[in-house]
Amino acid sequence: MGRYLLCGKEAEIPFEVEELDIRLYTIEELCYYIYHNLPLVGDDFISERLLHFIRHELEMPENADKIERFYSSPSDQDSTLFMLLSEVGYYTEYDMQEFQNRLVFRRRKNGPERVRYKADSLMEKKRYLGAIRCYKTLVTGERDGRISAQFYAEVLESIANCYGKLCQFEQALEYLEKAYDQVGSERLLKKIYDVTVLSGQDLPEKYFSRCTDQKLSEWQQSYWNREAVIKGSLDEEPAMQMFLHAPAVMNVELKQYVEQKKELFRGMLE
Repeated sequence: MGRYLLCGKEAEIPFEVEELDIRLYTIEELCYYIYHNLPLVGDDFISERLLHFIRHELEMPENADKIERFYSSPSDQDSTLFMLLSEVGYYTEYDMQEFQNRLVFRRRKNGPERVRYKADSLMEKKRYLGAIRCYKTLVTGERDGRISAQFYAEVLESIANCYGKLCQFEQALEYLEKAYDQVGSERLLKKIYDVTVLSGQDLPEKYFSRCTDQKLSEWQQSYWNREAVIKGSLDEEPAMQMFLHAPAVMNVELKQYVEQKKELFRGMLE
């Protein structure tokens, strides 16, 4: 990630965050990561690896010692994180109060809710495969008694949304159907309709045999309207102009163009 170096040492060997595929080189970058990615900070974040990074790579043994004194179990994590950010002084008093509020918000969540909190954050950051893996821990194996049917359905729908963003429509349909089986929502049924049409498959009779012709006609028209808007935005002339630029510039612009069009296509699933 970009350097957030104020006054500390820049590490030769960075602290790697695999879930986001980023490397942290300074204490300010570490604080920035914690502050902006709290849902991703798991119980194993404060570890020997982190202490080694702070003590030896950043040459901040006093901070590492303070963390060791503060932290004895995962229940101490919140106070330890708050202490670290306060010691470094990268954030204002107002920022730290806001961070404290988010710590309280996270602490009030039970186990399944915290897992979902993390998965939601990964999805927001477009780390769809990581989000899928995280969500699936909530819906595979034996059902957790703390998970209501509504919560379960929302997690299944989130998995479907991730697969949709990856344009893996068969898997998206599978999880949308599982979500619908939980709560029988018309909103989910319409979403099943949209993804089925988008993927070019036939409507499954199991879900649509009881739908009225009027309802199906309304959904079809809604789909066509959104499709027309998206197709109307696919103006190919800008793409053709890119080929007149220097190769290095052209490659960057083409990549940006493709990503923009992917977003429009994915918008059909919203």
